[in-house]
Amino acid sequence: MYFTHSTKKCILAFDYAPASGSISNERVFWEYDGAGDPDGFKIDTEGNLWQAIYGDSKVVKISPEGKVIGEVLYPTRCITCPVFIGTELWVTTAAEGDAKEVESAKLGGAVFKVDVGIGGAKEFKFKLDEDA
Repeated sequence: MYFTHSTKKCILAFDYAPASGSISNERVFWEYDGAGDPDGFKIDTEGNLWQAIYGDSKVVKISPEGKVIGEVLYPTRCITCPVFIGTELWVTTAAEGDAKEVESAKLGGAVFKVDVGIGGAKEFKFKLDEDA
């Protein structure tokens, strides 16, 4: 199981026990050393994470071993969350609070798509036990 910790600029990994729903073995899976912050991500059918980097105009493709193996660049800085639709990676973006980079600010809030040649992993469905 993965968790994006935006303020610490990392993705945490946990071992997950499906029978009990418990997690253990917290560890840092990947750390970002750029100016932006990791935001939303999706996993493809090969187990790669497609991680949005808010503030740095990109989504990075991270292997199951935690190595960046690709990236998609966008014409606006505030990339928030990717989703797979077939083999297309769609991303949402946020509007920018300032207009220091006019072109980037013009496109903030837009949705972008690019064919990356691979689809997303099947969504995991669960039910939250309200008594927990």
